[in-house]
Amino acid sequence: MARRGENIRKRKDGRWEGRYIKGRKPDRAAIWGYVYGRTYTAVKKELTARKNALQTYTLSANNVTFSELSQNWESSISLGVKTSTAAHYHYTLAHYILPVLGKMRLQILNEMILERGLLQIITPQDGCHKPLAHSMAQECLVLVRRICRYAAHLHLMPPVQIEITLPKLMAKSSAVLNKDEQEQVDRYVASAPTSRKAGLLLMMQMGLRIGEVCGLQWNDFDLTAGVLSVRRTVKRIYIAGGRTKVVVQTPKTHSSIRQIPIPKGILQILNRLYISHAPQEWFLSGNASKPVEPRCYRKSLRSYLRRAGVPTVNPHALRHTFATTCLQAGCNVKTLSELLGHAGSDITMKRYVHTCWDWKRAEMERIFP
Repeated sequence: MARRGENIRKRKDGRWEGRYIKGRKPDRAAIWGYVYGRTYTAVKKELTARKNALQTYTLSANNVTFSELSQNWESSISLGVKTSTAAHYHYTLAHYILPVLGKMRLQILNEMILERGLLQIITPQDGCHKPLAHSMAQECLVLVRRICRYAAHLHLMPPVQIEITLPKLMAKSSAVLNKDEQEQVDRYVASAPTSRKAGLLLMMQMGLRIGEVCGLQWNDFDLTAGVLSVRRTVKRIYIAGGRTKVVVQTPKTHSSIRQIPIPKGILQILNRLYISHAPQEWFLSGNASKPVEPRCYRKSLRSYLRRAGVPTVNPHALRHTFATTCLQAGCNVKTLSELLGHAGSDITMKRYVHTCWDWKRAEMERIFP
């Protein structure tokens, strides 16, 4: 029999069972939690701990839904993240997470429900979207964890520990342009230079991201000192209802705000082009009203690479090409990291340094002559 007022009883299998109210349904019906042990003392100790922990959390029939909680969380972080980051969080929530977890009330959420929900998000059975790859699956997991921590911070739900196995990360080796192909691009741009063509060299020989090139104005170039200041980036972000907009903001990280020496060949081209432009004009568009957005410039880059007679690699591969070329020429990793705008040299080594066959052969011949 259960001991009076304690909800602890001895089961037929010899174990002791204790139960406690861990939440309530919308109709006020109790949601029971259970504790099991071999002795009455052990169950009572664990039961007391569970009850004490739950006293700090709200167990209300009007408990908020995960969707309402996520809206509050988005508002709480809005001042601490970039517009593009907040937009990306909102898109991920709206398209992947909330369709599965949005209507669930916090009082019923536990590790099992959240983990099952995440598995449904990653590999949907209803075909609402394609199975998520490692990167997006990890982002969904991180967002759910952050929102649950926010709920625990507000004492809306107990802390939860969510653990799931993510899809396998597929290693990708980004293509880079070899020395001959880089020379072909150089000749193509120099033969009839324009600002949009020169952007190719800014990525391939100075390591700029495509959004950073789109965000350049002529006053970012100090042609006398031969220095380029990277101060902003351009990005198209999701807002709501399937709509998007272009934003101009600071670069990706604080380290991405940087100054880069301009190579002599690019400096000569820029001096020729600057004559017909004002300092406040956008570098690519040639006017002061609005910049060229990355989506449009990406199409131009593909066309330029085809005309130069080289593989039409994606724009970020030009940044990979810069990093690889610098490393092969013996550039110090710390210096290269600062040129790329990375927070640390470990990021440079992990993400952007790729060996090529000629380099491997040269190293083998050097080590084993």
